[in-house]
Amino acid sequence: MNHAIEAEDDTRSDGGDSGYSDTLVSTESLRTSVYAYEEENGRTYHAYHAGKYHVPNDEGEQERMDLHYHAMRLSIEDKLFHAPVTNLHGVLDVGCGTGIWCMDMGDEYPAASVVGFDLSPIQPSFVPPNVQFEVADADEEWTYGQNRFDLVHTRFMNGFSVRSWPHLYQQAMESLRPGGWIENQELDVQVLSDDNTLPENSKVLEWVRLWNEGMGVVGMTGRCDPEVLAQQMREAGFINVQVKRYKMPIGPWPKDPGLKEAGVYGLVAILDGMMGLSIKIFTNCLGWSVEQLEVYLAEVRKEWKRRGIHSYWPCFVIMGQKPPAA
Repeated sequence: MNHAIEAEDDTRSDGGDSGYSDTLVSTESLRTSVYAYEEENGRTYHAYHAGKYHVPNDEGEQERMDLHYHAMRLSIEDKLFHAPVTNLHGVLDVGCGTGIWCMDMGDEYPAASVVGFDLSPIQPSFVPPNVQFEVADADEEWTYGQNRFDLVHTRFMNGFSVRSWPHLYQQAMESLRPGGWIENQELDVQVLSDDNTLPENSKVLEWVRLWNEGMGVVGMTGRCDPEVLAQQMREAGFINVQVKRYKMPIGPWPKDPGLKEAGVYGLVAILDGMMGLSIKIFTNCLGWSVEQLEVYLAEVRKEWKRRGIHSYWPCFVIMGQKPPAA
């Protein structure tokens, strides 16, 4: 049963309304709480809805995210997006991270209004004039109204932030204009090799298995089945749903120049960013000590540096269209 919320008496002695203080209603006071990052084992984590996202938001992790952004983009034909959007006026990036995709979109489409939101306000202040960033949670109700965007975009959200894709698709359906598109650029957290260059006793494969096991402890998973997401898109009402499959190489082993470059970005990203990706999952969820983890990750990095290992992440572009207006 809902009960009325009791209000404290905040009237002046003369019966007038004292009004809220400027400090209370200032944007700066809210910014202070949003920027009050949590710290654990020398890494910082988001303050807004603290504890939801199990990867840091500090400078080292931001570098890892930007490197993986370039690796992903080069792996998917060096495109910002694949959806056949026409008349691009409004764009929403869900879980925008460092804001790099938004800024690239803002530069490429100066007539479009680009909005990005994330749990962490880590985006730069100096951005294209048509780009803005907000703090929000994809799993809550979006506040953008109806029929505002032509493209809703996600990248690397599976296994990190989104707990309910059906909810995200329902929110995207409402915020898209008729005929607009949603596009997920996602990665399956499993490492594969087409030529069997990953040994059966691979430390890399073991690390991936343990990471996914730790994510399972908090009810998340890094595994991504694009056909499941495509079906959930259809169930939300999207049409013309498509899945494109790609491989994001780890290391400069591909012959193709673009994929070779992607592999360099991807290898540096995982070598430098592995501790950030692992520390909270392994210590809080699997019970490891930091010292134990450091020794173990050194072994994983050593294996990933071997030239003979031709590994990659499976990645996907899943897109669907909101039905055009009748």
